Amino acid sequence: MNLNLIEAIEQLEEEKGIPKEDVIVALEQALKTAYKSNFGGVRNVEVEIDRMTGDVRIYQLLTVCEEPKDPNFEISLEEALKIDSKAEVGATIKKPLNLKDFRRIAVQTARQVLIQKIRTFEKENIFKKYSEMVGSVTTAEVMRVTDRLAYVRIGKIETAMHRRDWIRGEELKPGTLIKVYIVKVEKIGKTPRIAISRSIPEFLVGLMKLEVPEIEQGVVEVKKVVRESGLRSKVAVLSHDPNVDPVGACIGEGGSRINSVLKEIKPEKVDIIKWSDDPAELIANALAPAKVADVRIIDDRTKTARVLVAPSELSVAIGKGGQNARLAAKLTGWKIDIKSIM
Repeated sequence: MNLNLIEAIEQLEEEKGIPKEDVIVALEQALKTAYKSNFGGVRNVEVEIDRMTGDVRIYQLLTVCEEPKDPNFEISLEEALKIDSKAEVGATIKKPLNLKDFRRIAVQTARQVLIQKIRTFEKENIFKKYSEMVGSVTTAEVMRVTDRLAYVRIGKIETAMHRRDWIRGEELKPGTLIKVYIVKVEKIGKTPRIAISRSIPEFLVGLMKLEVPEIEQGVVEVKKVVRESGLRSKVAVLSHDPNVDPVGACIGEGGSRINSVLKEIKPEKVDIIKWSDDPAELIANALAPAKVADVRIIDDRTKTARVLVAPSELSVAIGKGGQNARLAAKLTGWKIDIKSIM
């Protein structure tokens, strides 16, 4: 029996990348199941599809016995020799089965297998596509908004973003395009479930990668980010090229690069600081935009330091509600005691 399948299967392989052998193996299994359900009963059968012609053959597998007791599984040596001249007791032979009444069912089964293979392959492709986006920033369209959730579309998939993942204070509106960070992709149901966020530090790093080629290229490294979403962030950067200023690269000429980032996360402010392995230097840098007069390491074991600033810089160093000092402490990992020079 020929189902004229090979050409169709080869076309699937060419157009959609579905491996020909995968389809044929799946089809053989499906035809075997269909035959047993409709004609085979408990018989042990095997289906073979010729890879070149598409010819379908179904065999009943029988064990050669001197005195067969179950015709569904056993055959006498005398009968076996009529099928295979080399048959011997204990061997398994393949007895060809009549396919005449099976053709209609076979065609329907083949159609179902091909449709299912296409759906499965496309589903896998979609999952693979979005899985490769994990850890990056992409554009999403806001579809609808509730008190707790924003439903956004990324490509052809819609997903929900919880309010905790919004930038603090922002109001999202349907129809607007926003940037989101792909946290993870899970294979649940018919389409992948995509977890996204705009509030985590990784989102800020992702935005900077889009605007600062030196970060994407690895010339400038983001060593650490601390963030209070919608309020203020501090980003410590390090250059692996002595000719590249990491802070300047991130800010861009006339602030062009950092302004593109700030536009996406407004009204949040971002301090770009130079990383240092010297704790005192790092602490002084981390308290920007305040100008630090002196940093004294009090206790290396407890990581405690005292910072001296001019009276006019005290409020800047501490920040509104202690925010600047708090973020600096998180960034450096040091307890910072800020004092005014008397």
